[in-house]
Amino acid sequence: MQGHTHGRKDGRHALLAIVEDDLHADGRQFRTLDGIVLDTSDDMCGELIFTVFAAIAKFQRQQIVKGTREGLDAARARGRVGGRPRALTSEQITDARILLGAGQTRTAVAAKLRVSRWTLSRALDTASR
Repeated sequence: MQGHTHGRKDGRHALLAIVEDDLHADGRQFRTLDGIVLDTSDDMCGELIFTVFAAIAKFQRQQIVKGTREGLDAARARGRVGGRPRALTSEQITDARILLGAGQTRTAVAAKLRVSRWTLSRALDTASR
């Protein structure tokens, strides 16, 4: 690919410039849903079109992020917490500590609680913080 000399400043514009160059190299053009061909061969026209496309894409992404944040905030306000539920309750962790204190191995305690040894160890470490 050849370098592009449109003086674009950020990575998104640079990527669009590469796409634009590739389209022109293959003889392809942009066509609207109405069938109108957009001429991007002129540097100024092409840059304008790609800048508008980039702005629309950025706006759409910001709207998605905003909606996601609002949804998470609303869920938190209703008492919902994201993520996977804990494998062990605080009572099970207390029971595990008692069994470990009585000399049972982590493997045996994990088997009784029907979790992996790794899950038991992680739960014990997290609970002790």
